[in-house]
Amino acid sequence: MSKVFENVKASVRQHRHLFEKARWPSDEHPIPSTLEVLSGAEMVGGDVYADAKAVLGPLADEASPHKLPPKVALGVQGVLATPTAGAIRFLMDECHAVVDVMSEGGGKRPVLSETARVLEDLGNRCACWLAAIGSAEANRRCAMLCVQYFVNRPHSGYVDVVTWGLARSAIDYLATAGQLDGFDEENVDVGVYLPESRHVQVESSGPIIRGFTHVLSLVQGVLDEPPAPPEPPVDDLAELDRLVREDRAGINPLPEPKAAAPEDGKTYSDPVPELPSVPSVVVVRDVSHVQKAGKGENDAVKQAAAIVRVALPLVTPPADLAAVRAELLADCPHGHAIVDRLLRPLAGQDVVRNPPLLLVGEPGCGKTRLARRYGEVLDLSPALYSMGGAMDAMTVAGVARGWSSGGFSAPVRELIRTKVANPLIVMDEVDKMATSRQNGNAADALINQLGVETAARYKDIYLQADVDISHVQWILTANSLDTVPRPLLDRCLILRMPDPGPEHLRPLATSILADVRADRGLDEAWVPPFEWWEWEALEANWGGGSLRALRRLVQAVLDAREAGPRQ
Repeated sequence: MSKVFENVKASVRQHRHLFEKARWPSDEHPIPSTLEVLSGAEMVGGDVYADAKAVLGPLADEASPHKLPPKVALGVQGVLATPTAGAIRFLMDECHAVVDVMSEGGGKRPVLSETARVLEDLGNRCACWLAAIGSAEANRRCAMLCVQYFVNRPHSGYVDVVTWGLARSAIDYLATAGQLDGFDEENVDVGVYLPESRHVQVESSGPIIRGFTHVLSLVQGVLDEPPAPPEPPVDDLAELDRLVREDRAGINPLPEPKAAAPEDGKTYSDPVPELPSVPSVVVVRDVSHVQKAGKGENDAVKQAAAIVRVALPLVTPPADLAAVRAELLADCPHGHAIVDRLLRPLAGQDVVRNPPLLLVGEPGCGKTRLARRYGEVLDLSPALYSMGGAMDAMTVAGVARGWSSGGFSAPVRELIRTKVANPLIVMDEVDKMATSRQNGNAADALINQLGVETAARYKDIYLQADVDISHVQWILTANSLDTVPRPLLDRCLILRMPDPGPEHLRPLATSILADVRADRGLDEAWVPPFEWWEWEALEANWGGGSLRALRRLVQAVLDAREAGPRQ
């Protein structure tokens, strides 16, 4: 059996690139099969609507060899016209109804066997669409389909990308279903659906997948071993006699060391507990090859001494995640779905780790504020970089030695500043980065830093050494996805930030008031909470939308206080 495992591992190592890269449709295979989509391949265009048009278009064509039942044909037209969750669910139910009739046998069958197979596959494809839109029930069904397909594929002596992807996707679909439970699926619609790379989505479930596979393979490996022969019974009296004879021969165990008495003279019967070890990682291991600084040059190795061959600690999740959630929701009550998405994975992790995130929403909806507060509450020492109008890559990638403006890349700067291996970097307004490549492009630099493989061995051009920045946490913000490069989108988990509504006024205004107090160096005694008439003024002038507008209103109310009553 071990020989089989070694052969499988060797095959995976040989084709490792196939397992790591995203599987997008190609010119040779423009429409991936439902099996491929279930196993983690991207839909057509990475989008439910584009995939539905590509799959349903040929079936709706008059030249199609498949004659669809009237209700199925009606469902196909409905999805093509308005791809709502209700229309997709109607089509899925009608496809399953036809397949159920065919499987019962007897009587007149509604379609040919070939068409029945197409409709069965179409029903499963509808489940994939609904799962991507946000249906918990569809995610559970997709998990079941992954298990069914996995069972019917060979996976003892050879493992391909699809078989491996089915196992990972089954776990990811179940985890996603758990996160979606409680959401109103009737209000889920393609109108609010945001296309998301399936590759990144499955990668975000990595900690859960690793935990499953570790436990299952560990225990099953032992259970597959032949049973050990029974050990002979221990003769306690004979063992005692042996110890006595050894003791008489002068073979005595060393006495246990006595604990030093405390200075206050008290004695302790309980042993002193060992301090828990903090997870850590060495981010810069080898600088022996780095060229020494020349005359007039800064010594990059000395500047980076805080992280060179030093085990930097990894920030661990707080014990009380519920308290963290309450604190974040107090600052961002309208972002509960994003807060939950950020915190849920941390419950099963030993360090704070999330995939690169891209928060997209209208200007002033609180994207940057939430990203910054997330980093502050979790002690990730967040750093904010404004990318609006960034003309080159220097801010992100740094500048090589020899230039007067030479310096480290952004992630290396933050590693040195925070002295932790997983600080948070917030890249604000990435949709407004300039596209010129005269001195490098900021988007290209970000793509290199966010890649799984490239981040683990990132070559900092100023230090001239490999740095492991794979633990660095990233949150990007954008008002629109239209101008964000597609490779950057592929590396991020994209989350939609909703606009705050009037129902969120009080917690948001209270949070902004605390910020204004801090900005002005005052405490609650000098800036007390709002009075009822001030709340009425805020409610009358802010009906939701931009937090910047709300902040201006809060400052106007405070300025009115200082001005005093009019004569």
